[in-house]
Amino acid sequence: MILPNSIRHILETAKIEEVVQHFLPLKRSGANLTALCPFHHEKTPSFNVSPTRNIFKCFGCGKGGNAAKFLMEHEGYSFPEALRWLAKKYNIEIQETKPTTEQLAAQQEEESLFIVNDFVLKFFQNNLPGAGLNYLQSRGFTEATIQKFGLSYAPDSWDALKKAATQAGFKLQYLQKLGLTTPSGKDFFHHRAIFPIHNLSGKTIAFAGRILDNSNPSNSSNNSNQPKYLNSPESPIYHKSQTLYGIHMAKQAIRRQDECILVEGYTDLIALHQAGIENVVASAGTALTKEQLLLIRRFSTNLKILYDGDPAGIQATLRGLDLALEQNMNVKIVPLPHPDDPDSFLRKVGITAFTELLNTQAKDFISFKANLLLASAGNDPVKRAAAVHNIVDSIALVPDPIKRSFFIKDCAALVGLGEEVLTLETNKVLQALAQKQPVFIPKEPVHASVLSFTNGTYERHLTLLLLEHGAETFSPTENITVAGYILSNIEDVLGHFEDPLCQRIFRETKIKLASNQLFTPLYFINHDDPAMSTLATDLAAIAMKQDNNSFSPEWQNRDFQNIGKQGISQIITNTLLRLKLDIINRWCETNRKKLEEAQHSGDMALVLKLLKIQAKLNETRNELARQLQIASIS
Repeated sequence: MILPNSIRHILETAKIEEVVQHFLPLKRSGANLTALCPFHHEKTPSFNVSPTRNIFKCFGCGKGGNAAKFLMEHEGYSFPEALRWLAKKYNIEIQETKPTTEQLAAQQEEESLFIVNDFVLKFFQNNLPGAGLNYLQSRGFTEATIQKFGLSYAPDSWDALKKAATQAGFKLQYLQKLGLTTPSGKDFFHHRAIFPIHNLSGKTIAFAGRILDNSNPSNSSNNSNQPKYLNSPESPIYHKSQTLYGIHMAKQAIRRQDECILVEGYTDLIALHQAGIENVVASAGTALTKEQLLLIRRFSTNLKILYDGDPAGIQATLRGLDLALEQNMNVKIVPLPHPDDPDSFLRKVGITAFTELLNTQAKDFISFKANLLLASAGNDPVKRAAAVHNIVDSIALVPDPIKRSFFIKDCAALVGLGEEVLTLETNKVLQALAQKQPVFIPKEPVHASVLSFTNGTYERHLTLLLLEHGAETFSPTENITVAGYILSNIEDVLGHFEDPLCQRIFRETKIKLASNQLFTPLYFINHDDPAMSTLATDLAAIAMKQDNNSFSPEWQNRDFQNIGKQGISQIITNTLLRLKLDIINRWCETNRKKLEEAQHSGDMALVLKLLKIQAKLNETRNELARQLQIASIS
């Protein structure tokens, strides 16, 4: 585990503009840098990089954070992988806790398995010339495509790989753990075209082997009994349900086009890539899983499923459809004429006609499923009712109630029923699903985007000022920083903050100042609590957006019309007063309700006590209003 001090050193050393420029062309725009956002499709740049704040922020899709967060979003790295990438770039030695014996053994084994796979891939590639290359070329794959995907060949021998690997010093137990050799000592892949399978970061984790059409005559008696494809069995580094073939190559194109195309087979995907369609992944012979869909969702919520027109292909599509709906993905289906698959259809009609099919024949899931089920039901009312219930079951999986309403409307038109009937049936399914779900109680309130200051949040105004100006001098004569001044003036109300994250930022700042640590907003932007980091980044983004002005227009919506002309000291003072006035107003309202209850119950002693409290609160409220130069409150 990387030590906290080492994490902080890496994050504070990494320069966001240098990291982002490694992947995107940036253009100067005032104090910031801009680019077309890599996380969603756009024509006008809304992706901003702030060197002074060391963050990126897209004002279109909302993604933002530090250099590690950018790598996690852009490259699909885990947090430790992102840190290691940054440490390598900036020549930083990573300090880690000493792993336990078990952790060290597991880490060493994982590294060994990846090394073995790299050796095996080179072995298969060295054996490509001959039968393997002839087969791949017969499928229309170019030399560039073969190299790009690492396509190769397992030789016509039952122990060639085992002999080569053991002679190179690799342990037989690792070959067996990866499923490359069988318990009896034979090579798992034999006389097959090989398709390497990679994880999200591009490491080889498994292999798939396809039987050759022009199989060796000496083995022809066995070929009829051989499966077309063999996949590596599961291993410590390969989990089929969490893997999508081609995701490491497709992720950037999926982000760029904000759409993922899903096919079933390896050759389907490779053929589309070769034709220039790169935002495509393959489930590769496995039923689509929730984990695979979540992997796609990291890059886009828009999914097109290209399915084979045979009954098995249709059923597989329907299963994947419902899973995708549960993840709130926007799903379209592109049917292919039977018996074509994407590879054969592309070769038959060419890229222009294929692209036109993708763009014009994609059907939303309601149309697809309704037409399919109603056609098989015919005029049988019982079967038609069952079909409608099946469609309603899918609609109920959609989390977004507005989307559900549109789907119900479309379904009603297709099946010839009233929307009220389908709404009622959908609600029944939703109620049944709700009863099966465990009750989830969040630990703290969910925050709306801070980019709009709503629901009283002078707390966030003040937090923004703290993060942006905390280290600056508030008053030279008193030798006090902005952070010190704010903290000394909110002690009496900090415990009454409505926003727990803002409260935590002030409390942690107080602890740091008390121990004579320098204040820096990067501490919160790089915070190990994702909620704290997100809030600090979003608040910094507000100031980033208004670098050419003093503050964002949201401030003007709260009686700060002339804020740009005021000094920072006056802005902070006014914000503190506004915050206290908000809190006093809440106390007044609470006390008023208690007073009404006491009057209703006839408890006159309590009424008198509460009247005195109300008078004191009104006095304080009027004093705050006077200092703010706004009307007093009686």
